[in-house]
Amino acid sequence: MRRYATGGPRGHRRLFRAPVRFAVVALGWRAVAMVGGISSLGAQERERPDPRGGPPILKLVTSTRALGLGGAFWTGGDADHAVFHHPGLISGRGFDLSLGASRGGGGGERGERNGRVWEILRGAYAGGERRGGAAKDAIHLAMSASGAWLGGNVAAGLMVLDHGVGAGAGQGREREGGRVAGGPVAGDRDDAVAAASWGVTEFVGTVGYRRELFGFGVGAATKVIGWTAGPARARTVAVDAGVSRTVWRLVGALTVQNLGPDLKPGGRRVPLARRVVLGAGTRGRIAVGPLDIGGAVQVAREHGGDIGAGGGVEVAYWPIVRRVFIARVGVAGGGGGGEGGEGAWGGGLRLTFGAGFEGDRVRLDYGYGDGGGVGGPHRVGISIR
Repeated sequence: MRRYATGGPRGHRRLFRAPVRFAVVALGWRAVAMVGGISSLGAQERERPDPRGGPPILKLVTSTRALGLGGAFWTGGDADHAVFHHPGLISGRGFDLSLGASRGGGGGERGERNGRVWEILRGAYAGGERRGGAAKDAIHLAMSASGAWLGGNVAAGLMVLDHGVGAGAGQGREREGGRVAGGPVAGDRDDAVAAASWGVTEFVGTVGYRRELFGFGVGAATKVIGWTAGPARARTVAVDAGVSRTVWRLVGALTVQNLGPDLKPGGRRVPLARRVVLGAGTRGRIAVGPLDIGGAVQVAREHGGDIGAGGGVEVAYWPIVRRVFIARVGVAGGGGGGEGGEGAWGGGLRLTFGAGFEGDRVRLDYGYGDGGGVGGPHRVGISIR
């Protein structure tokens, strides 16, 4: 047997075991620091006047399947859109596409007008709340693909969110020193109102890699985040890092999301929606009589200290081999909501629903979760394996 300079095969394994342990410990410490609010970065964020993170695209439920499960990503499923949720679960093959939409209106809570352009744009990328004007239509598109590479799995994904608010609320706005009160656009009142009337476009482009190391799935994803509202625009980069582990019939995952510098539209700093997400789910479905049943749960510490949680159950029935009919039901709640409802779950609980059909290599999904968020309550998706 060939021996290495490290002292043989055992020494070679020890050479790689140390950095892996360090990475797992560092990730765990970062998660504990964010949950406990003891990191210096968290302290700086709490000093800012607006503790809510953004933009809302970072809080949307990307997976159609997860939307029907109370916003909980199914860690033991086929990892659709894992590059956006848990990079430690990126699979080695597949393509996923999801599409969500909502119709705006001039009445109700979404149509309230408070006469401030900053409230319009703030609601667009800081908290997902529709408080600055009549909501227009919104559309959310996400796609991702993955494959095997260099002994692990690599994935790439793109999310786009296009939404806006009515500009009619721009009349009678207050000004401070010749500028709109709190306005993020470095221009006069007319420029800010024009930016609002153009709507908001957000995007996230990400690339992730996962590898199995000593029984753990270790993954990381790098993303570019963009935000545009008329003449105002901002760009930044961020990183997600996570680990996963399979124990018996359960799969758990821990991920720290959106670590990176703040967005700076018009010179104003908007902190990213940094989150710590802990999820667990059954490894596939479990046969229970004529049905196959699986499920997932998730707890997330949102930016600002709120805790959001969700979970759901998936029931499948196949009268013909590889022709599977699927029903899902879930519940989500908590202070921050996050993936369960884009920051709109409030402190109560909301039901979510979903359905699907699975063939030989294709699965069609539908999800419904009326959290009132900018991404809309309906979602459809397709997964190809």
